[in-house]
Amino acid sequence: MQILDNLIILALIVLSFIAGLRVDNHYHQKADLDRKEALEKQFIRLRAKADADDPVRPYGTPQVLPPIPVNYSAHAGPITQEFMDELKTTGKAKTSFRKPATK
Repeated sequence: MQILDNLIILALIVLSFIAGLRVDNHYHQKADLDRKEALEKQFIRLRAKADADDPVRPYGTPQVLPPIPVNYSAHAGPITQEFMDELKTTGKAKTSFRKPATK
C-alpha cells in the first residue's frame, strides 16, 4: 500500500508540473503573438509616416489665425487718445495709473 501511495503522489507531482508547463507555454505564445502583431502595426505606421511621434507627421502645419483687431478707443481706462497718438507718432508713450478713490 505504501508503494501505491508513493506512486500516486509522484504521478500528481509530475502531472502538475506538465500542466504548469502547458499553461505557461500557452500564455507565452499568446504574449509573443501579441508582441509580434504590435511590432508589425508599428512598422506599418512608421512606413506610412502616420505615427504621432514621427517628426515628419503627415498632419500638416498648424493653422495660424490672424490676430483679432482690437479697438483700444472703445475701452474705458487710463489709455487716452493722446496716449495713442503719441505712441503712433514717436513709438514711445508713458502713462501713470492711479488707484480709484475709496469712500
